[in-house]
Formats: sequence, structure tokens, C-alpha cells
Amino acid sequence: MKIIKSLFTFGALVLVLNNCASLSEAGDVLRNEKQVSNNEFLIKKKQPLTQPPDFNTVPKPGSFENKAEKSKNTFQERLKNAKSEPSNSRKKPSSTENSILNQIKK
Repeated sequence: MKIIKSLFTFGALVLVLNNCASLSEAGDVLRNEKQVSNNEFLIKKKQPLTQPPDFNTVPKPGSFENKAEKSKNTFQERLKNAKSEPSNSRKKPSSTENSILNQIKK
């Protein structure tokens, strides 16, 4: 029974000391001293909320739907253009790329 009690005490001591970064912190923990924190209650105040400048203007019905349709159509057009372009075409490498490739080949 004495061996189990000493092993338990040793394990608890190892856990406490393992979680401390230095011996001074270990001493503070063993003496139950609190660390001083100057900015514990520091709160940064924010600006008050404001209304947007066009808050009183009411949008026309369906204006958002029209914008969504236009963006959808332009996206589909871009996809068609991307598919029609040959994928093998590649831009001429820049001078930076050339210098890097030359160094790799060496």
C-alpha cells in the first residue's frame, strides 16, 4: 500500500512539474500563487453602429434576380470560351522561368 501511495504522489508531482515551463513557474504553482495579468479586463471599444448611406432607397423588384441571371450568363459564356480554346496552347515562358529552368538543368 505504501508503494502505491508513493507512486501516486510521484506521478502527481511529475504532472505538475511537466506542465511548468521553468522552475520559477513550478514554485509558483506549488505555492498556489497567481500570476499578475495587467490586461485581464482590457476591452477595446468599438465605434457605434451606423446605417449605410443608401438605407432609405428601396430596390426595384426583381433587380437582384436580373443581376444573378446576368452573372450566370457571363459565367456560362466564359466556360464556353475556355472550352473552345485549345488547352495545349501555352504562353511563352518569362525570363525568370527560363533562368530557373536553366539552373535546374545544370
